[in-house]
Amino acid sequence: MNFNPAKPGSEAELRHTLLEYQAILDNASLGITFTRNQTFLHCNTRFSEMFGWTSHELIGQPTGILYPSPEAFAQLGRIAAPLLGNGKRLDTELQMRKRDGTIFWCRMLANVIDTADPGKGSIFITEDITDRKAADESKRQTLLEYGAILENASVGIIFTRDRKVLHANPTVTEMFGWPIDELVGQPASIFYPSPEAYAEMGHAAIPVLSSGKQFDTELELQRRDGSTFWCRVLAKAIDPADNNKGTIFIAEDITARKAASEALLRARRELEMRVQERTAELATANALLEAEILERRAAEERIRHLANHDALTGLPNRRLLEDRIGQALLVAKRNASQVSIQFIDLDRFKVINDSLGHRIGDFLLQEVAQRVRGALREVDTVSRIGGDEFVLVLPDIHSGEAACEIARRILKSLEQPYLIDGHVLTATPSIGISLYPAHGTNVETLINRADSAMYQAKQIGGNTFHLYIDKLPN
Repeated sequence: MNFNPAKPGSEAELRHTLLEYQAILDNASLGITFTRNQTFLHCNTRFSEMFGWTSHELIGQPTGILYPSPEAFAQLGRIAAPLLGNGKRLDTELQMRKRDGTIFWCRMLANVIDTADPGKGSIFITEDITDRKAADESKRQTLLEYGAILENASVGIIFTRDRKVLHANPTVTEMFGWPIDELVGQPASIFYPSPEAYAEMGHAAIPVLSSGKQFDTELELQRRDGSTFWCRVLAKAIDPADNNKGTIFIAEDITARKAASEALLRARRELEMRVQERTAELATANALLEAEILERRAAEERIRHLANHDALTGLPNRRLLEDRIGQALLVAKRNASQVSIQFIDLDRFKVINDSLGHRIGDFLLQEVAQRVRGALREVDTVSRIGGDEFVLVLPDIHSGEAACEIARRILKSLEQPYLIDGHVLTATPSIGISLYPAHGTNVETLINRADSAMYQAKQIGGNTFHLYIDKLPN
């Protein structure tokens, strides 16, 4: 399109060119208007739509009708007049008003037609930037909120790039003792106790950060005054693919927590030691208690044994003897069997006891008890009821002859001399025999009749046995 107003062509060409210009203006995405003396002379379709007017309605209207207030219109004039009067472009953002009173944000560009004669009019280009302004305001508000979070966070937040500090929040100042203005631009190594500690941190962190993961560790860091403290450090790369974009570090002072943890660990160790010591004490006490219990049980067992046994020979005493006879009689009654009671008294024991002393006599009684026990069956009972008197309980005896046979074995076992403390002694027995149920059906009767039969054996010279009979022949 070649149109030069200075060289007008035919009227048809002029009309065609004007139509092309009008088409361009009406299809432009920006509002365009031509004003002179603060009055609208022409505007495109987008301009009229933007403000809610038709093009015909706007023509001839004062330009002030598009401003929220006369003050706003005057304020724009004070800004625009010096620029446009000097041939410069006006470029500003301001609030404007639609026909229905709605206020919206607008970007305005303006130029005069002829810088030599500004009165010839001006061209204004407008763009509705309400959405952009809202987005910008949202971003600004978000930035303010983020800033408030960073400034008031209870943990230290540091942004580094190329291993230098670019930004830090106030908590970093409190934590490390560096003012923010002095900290910015410092190498990140100032936070570490030694170059080795800084290098070790780098070796551990870089592979993790490069993978896009968060680095999390606990280590000692250094304050400005050189003191160290325990810190938990979290780090995340802004862009794992490009380390040059920087890294965010979050630092939390865990000195108190670390001290508490160590104190807890010490307390736990002390407790474990005390538990071990107490366990050992309890084990010792338990062992002593068990020993005492065993000793007490043994003592109780000894007491029970002494209550039922002869202290010298260890044989059942009269109390246990009567119980054993009672049990044997019950079994015999149930099984229709016989029981033999045999009463043993040593011949001339008193002579030995009086002449050689009670100690020798006691040894002799122990030897006799052992020999008699060896001559009997496992089910038989040997008891000592006093002095040199022994009573035997022989259950399940088939006949009187069987009882006599046992008496013969006893005589045989006691016929050998005894060597006691250098003395060769002989102690023969006199044995009396009674049978259940032939000679009695209760304990006392059977013992008495065995005792009576024993005296009969002594009367005929001793060293023999005698079976009880109701009446002895003349």
